[in-house]
Amino acid sequence: MRWVKVSSKRPITENRYRVTGLIEGNEYEFHVMAENAAGVGPASEVSKLIKCREPVSPPSAPNVVKVTDTSKTSVSLEWTKPVFDGGMEIIGYIIEMCKADLEAWQKVNAETVIATKYTVVDLEAGEHYKFRVSAVNGAGRGESCEVPASVQTVDRLSAPEIDIDANFKQTHIVRAGASIRLFIAFSGRPVPTAVWSKADSNLSLRADIQTTDSFSTLTVEECNRNDAGKYVFTVENNSGSKSIAFTVKVLDTPGPPGPITFKDSCVLTWKEPEDDGGSDITNYIVEKRESGTTAWQLVNSSVKRTQIKVSHLTKYQEYSFRVSSENRFGVSKPVESKTVVADKEYLLGTIENIIAGGSLRLMVSVSGRPAPVITWSKQGVDLVSRGIIDTTDSYSLLIVDKVNRYDAGKYIIEAENQSGKKSATISVKVYGKYCYNCISALQHSACSLLRNKCHSFPKEICILNNMRIIEKSEKQSNPKENT
Repeated sequence: MRWVKVSSKRPITENRYRVTGLIEGNEYEFHVMAENAAGVGPASEVSKLIKCREPVSPPSAPNVVKVTDTSKTSVSLEWTKPVFDGGMEIIGYIIEMCKADLEAWQKVNAETVIATKYTVVDLEAGEHYKFRVSAVNGAGRGESCEVPASVQTVDRLSAPEIDIDANFKQTHIVRAGASIRLFIAFSGRPVPTAVWSKADSNLSLRADIQTTDSFSTLTVEECNRNDAGKYVFTVENNSGSKSIAFTVKVLDTPGPPGPITFKDSCVLTWKEPEDDGGSDITNYIVEKRESGTTAWQLVNSSVKRTQIKVSHLTKYQEYSFRVSSENRFGVSKPVESKTVVADKEYLLGTIENIIAGGSLRLMVSVSGRPAPVITWSKQGVDLVSRGIIDTTDSYSLLIVDKVNRYDAGKYIIEAENQSGKKSATISVKVYGKYCYNCISALQHSACSLLRNKCHSFPKEICILNNMRIIEKSEKQSNPKENT
């Protein structure tokens, strides 16, 4: 550091001196030495750094001091900087207050306030106060600006408000397994209660919710498709309520298609999945498996519609089918059908022809899980007593011996279990001539048997009178004989 002597044409005899020739904006330090006939004495202490600039003064008063909030024990103030800073930087503000009916002003802040707002606390509830603010710079404290009217310490009520900014998004899209974090700032007096909700969901089980007096956050870790949907945030106090909704989309592989049904023996149909995984379904994958095996065989991996015709099946072989849906995020879990038998059923309108006197045998293949209950029926006939019914897990057989004209007609077979009901109708026609046994003129101990032409007579003919056997014959008659 180099010291420079202040030049003067004549000795300085007073204890003050105006130094000239300085450069504006530079900072300077000064010290002073006394001189007499014996010489120059030691230097004084060095002065503070002094910046060379125009003369300064205290700042003007702040502009527009206003009350922004009140409670029973506090008042919040806000103001703007003075128009004139006095030529120096403003280093802070002084806040003063007094009761409305007095003029005994007292300083509120122990240290100079840097910001242009301040909350005065520890006030008496319901009391009226006056407030004023003054700015301070290096030259000292400036004039004060007073709040236009006295302020009463009471709770100020305000309806809830939700604060959103330019970065706010109401739709959030995440991949399955990622996290969702929703943040909302709010205000209101008194402090409103904040509630998060989602239709058909208990958020307390899935979400972590943190709420303060001014904001609330909702966080869901490891999202799945069940976390997608509409979330609603509501704030409410005595002055009103306010709500805002968020839409969350979780992208994942789709859900399985709807149940598989069999349109006929080789056509599969199913419903679109209830959950598309947040992306359009691109195709379906169909597989088949023979009963008794564990290996699935691919039928078609690019099915666009919700049905497919499956061919090249082995007759009487049981098959299971399964269908998976696919989108751009992957393949869903499959939905599996019940077991079906590749067989030709009796169809409505099927006709069975039989010769009179012969045996009628109707066998129908059946299947289902659980095993269905089989019922045979014919209008006006009790088939249980007229015929023999043999039913297993894979077929049902109806046998009617010595068929006559009364056995002609429509036979209905029904199979039913917990999964559904199926029926088929078989029309039976009986051909040939019939035998009629007619007893006439039955009087006391005499009777006669009248016979019409027929292919054959019964092997045994009994003639009854008074409930006793009179004549018994096992003779076969000539089919061409007329009696």
